[in-house]
Amino acid sequence: PIQLKLSAEFNENLWPALRTRGWKEESDKSGKKVYTYKGNTVKSISAVLDATPRFHPELAKMVSSLISSVHATFTPSEDPHPASSMDIDKMTLKSLKLFLLDCAPLQLLADRKTGNRLSLNKRTLSQLKYCHSLHAMISSADSNLPSDASIEERNNMLAKLIKINPKVGLPHPQWTALHDAILIRASAKHGWPDKSTSAMAIANDKEIKWGAPFEATEKAKTEEKEDEDDSQDEAKFQAEFDQLYNIASRAAAFLKPLSATFSDCIPAADLNEISERLIASYALRQDSVDEDSSDATEWKVREKKLKALLKPKKNKKQDECEELPPRKKLLKRARKLVLVYMGKDGGFEDDKDDAPSANQDVEVAPDHGFCVLDQADRNNVLLVEMIRGNLKVKQGTKAQQMKDYTTLIFEEIDQRIKDLSNSEGSDAQIKGLERIRKDVQLYFEHSRKSPRAAKNVLRVMLGKDPVHPKAATDSLFPVEKIEKAEKTAQTKQKRKKIFTPADAALNRALASLKDDNEDEIAQCLLLTSTEILMLTVLSSQGVPVFDAKNWSSLVSNELAIIEDDFRIYFFAMAGIMEAAADVWLKIAEKKLQSKVEIFNNSGDMSDTAKNKLTNEISVLEKDRDAKQLTKEDAVTYSSDPLMFAKRAIMLLEALKKQMGPVDLQYVGEKKIRALNKSENGLGTKVIHWMSKEMQRWAEPFGILDSAGNIESKTSITPAKDHSQSHDAAIMTKRDCRTVFIQVAQQTRLRSIFLKNDQTRMRTDLVPKVLKQSSFLSTAWEDRPSWWNNVRGESHSSCQDDVDLLAAILDYGYGGFDSMLDADYSFNSKLSKAPEEDTKAFTRAAVQCRINHLTRELHALDDSEEMMNLVKKKQAKRKSGEVEVPSANGPTKKKKSGGIQSGLKAFFQKTAPAPAKKQNTPPTSPEPTAQDDSDVEIIAVKKRKY
Repeated sequence: PIQLKLSAEFNENLWPALRTRGWKEESDKSGKKVYTYKGNTVKSISAVLDATPRFHPELAKMVSSLISSVHATFTPSEDPHPASSMDIDKMTLKSLKLFLLDCAPLQLLADRKTGNRLSLNKRTLSQLKYCHSLHAMISSADSNLPSDASIEERNNMLAKLIKINPKVGLPHPQWTALHDAILIRASAKHGWPDKSTSAMAIANDKEIKWGAPFEATEKAKTEEKEDEDDSQDEAKFQAEFDQLYNIASRAAAFLKPLSATFSDCIPAADLNEISERLIASYALRQDSVDEDSSDATEWKVREKKLKALLKPKKNKKQDECEELPPRKKLLKRARKLVLVYMGKDGGFEDDKDDAPSANQDVEVAPDHGFCVLDQADRNNVLLVEMIRGNLKVKQGTKAQQMKDYTTLIFEEIDQRIKDLSNSEGSDAQIKGLERIRKDVQLYFEHSRKSPRAAKNVLRVMLGKDPVHPKAATDSLFPVEKIEKAEKTAQTKQKRKKIFTPADAALNRALASLKDDNEDEIAQCLLLTSTEILMLTVLSSQGVPVFDAKNWSSLVSNELAIIEDDFRIYFFAMAGIMEAAADVWLKIAEKKLQSKVEIFNNSGDMSDTAKNKLTNEISVLEKDRDAKQLTKEDAVTYSSDPLMFAKRAIMLLEALKKQMGPVDLQYVGEKKIRALNKSENGLGTKVIHWMSKEMQRWAEPFGILDSAGNIESKTSITPAKDHSQSHDAAIMTKRDCRTVFIQVAQQTRLRSIFLKNDQTRMRTDLVPKVLKQSSFLSTAWEDRPSWWNNVRGESHSSCQDDVDLLAAILDYGYGGFDSMLDADYSFNSKLSKAPEEDTKAFTRAAVQCRINHLTRELHALDDSEEMMNLVKKKQAKRKSGEVEVPSANGPTKKKKSGGIQSGLKAFFQKTAPAPAKKQNTPPTSPEPTAQDDSDVEIIAVKKRKY
């Protein structure tokens, strides 16, 4: 009946007026009646009634009168159970329709009958809920004020109701709670700012007074004079600016790897947001450089702009005011405010008082024992964005990329600590950063095993709620608790790291005894105690660097003056071996004597205990005899350094043959990274260089066979004619490789220091190494936080690295304890460092750093040698001289006479491709419990010869 009444009233009263204005009544494809007007089509009378006021405002009263007339004739149903009070459990489609007709707004009923009706998806419903919350917030604030209160008073009252964590990210560095209140009222007025139309309406509304820094204020002129007269804090401002400028410079440097290296592991939207925040917070700009330049994406700090951000002027003119934050940031802030008001966000806590409080120092969300970053502090923006980027890293990102990104975070924390250590009153901030470093380390250690729990650490640090685990048995955060067995294992592992891998390998060899019944020793190298002691000396110092002009002076003991601080001599090493053999013998005799004294006083001892003691004495006697023989051999070598030198080279050749091939196929980025990390971080190229160095020594020594290969000779032969043939030390392939690696590293490093003075090492070579990407990809896990930091400087020095390299050449690994008492830059810092750093600074810890530095220094030196060779060839080519191989071997120089030099090579046969080598065997593993033998590392202090 109501539809008939509506149709009759419409056709009689309203349709004539609409028809005269251009409306037409037509039929669609299905034959149903529709109404059209200027290309717009509506399918029902209700839709026409809804559209008429928009197209013809003069007919609005007529439409309202028609609706009122129809509504007056409607009589409500006498159903004792109306739809508005129906039972949900007994709901049907018909009852739901009646419910909507009874309770829904007319706009919704009209929209349901249109063809282009509003989609009630989750997003739309959420926006409706957000808008409802905006109006509720405004009503709550205005209810505490009189009706004639000004807009400023209303905004201030609304700002007091906002209970949001002050450490939550801000859309602008100078954003305040008053801006939040204005944003709430603007969104309620113009609609939720998820659409550009609403955001533009908010930005263009002149009635909305945002205040500074988005528009000028009335107090600007009076406050300007106060600022000009107040110069007492100028020094403090300059110190704050210097610190902020250092952070801004690091932010500019971070943008390049962020876009170049990590663009594939962080979503583009998050990457752009991080970049925009850094650019805005630190006044960064991109330099316009040449197209051919490699630094096309270099970022610089705008110093004046940065000073204005740190100390903004209060008298900005209208044209100097900053623009509102972009729509995305305003939307994010509005959503955060609404969620806090609705109680669905953990970034706030309600006040206990009923009345709104003006105190903005509200309690923050629970930190769960972690350090929450203050995001309102501009100095923390870079660190915050770095951590946020780590939180946004995609699943499946390579472990190396994760490690590289986290390393950048650690470097930023270390730089912040270094900057704060130069200023007074910053102890609390330093402690906070140390806590942050510990929390990030906890995340990194568990990022692969339990990524959700690990990322919860970062979420809490950013002021967010942690994500609850899927399984009830999983922990919310990474578990730091260490069981007793694991703790004991870690303690043992730390104790084993006191020795280098080569020391541990030699200790294992001495602690093992040859057993003729075992087949495994067929693949091992059998050595005497004399040869083990010789390897101990060689692994500590390396081999003297070959000098083609003066090689005999490195062997003969007739030299009276040392030519260079870093040069070592075979006769001096033979003397060190004799001194070490004497110490070995005294230790063996002392152990034997103590056991014999116990046996002589064993009157009340049981027979079992006596038999056990007798066996121990027998073993110690055998050990004493071996050490006595070692002492005699060492005396012989000391009197004949040439014999010592030959035996050393042949012994190293035996190790080289036993350890297996060396992979030199540096092809592909992945393979290069793997080879750089191999050989205990030394790489395979240094091993190859050591083989050539041994070849250079073997030629004048006359220890080459007919094929030109070095003779590999050890004391124990298949004939078993040596007294220690049945009690030989056993060295596996891994142990042979580990010892050879340490000898090669010391020898190669010494050759580089002999070739370059320390000034060039400190100012040129080592700084280049520290910037190499191949060096940065192999991290030093035990690096102290103070390493290479110089107090009072804004950049890292390399003095600690240079001193460490020089010190290890001066004292060797055997003299490491004496080295720690010498006057080096790192020792002065180590003496002031915490006890944990002092205990962690061991031979094995520093060897990792030394291996990485030696590998990169070798690469630089090798490149220089190659360039020098190319220059020499170019000079000869320009002078008209070419080298032609002669029949006798040496090259002869001839004039080319204008003939093409490469013509002969063109007609030569191509050499067959070399056979593919096997992969490089792994190096010696970490020391095990068996490594704790009774063999001591002999510490020999630095001596001059």
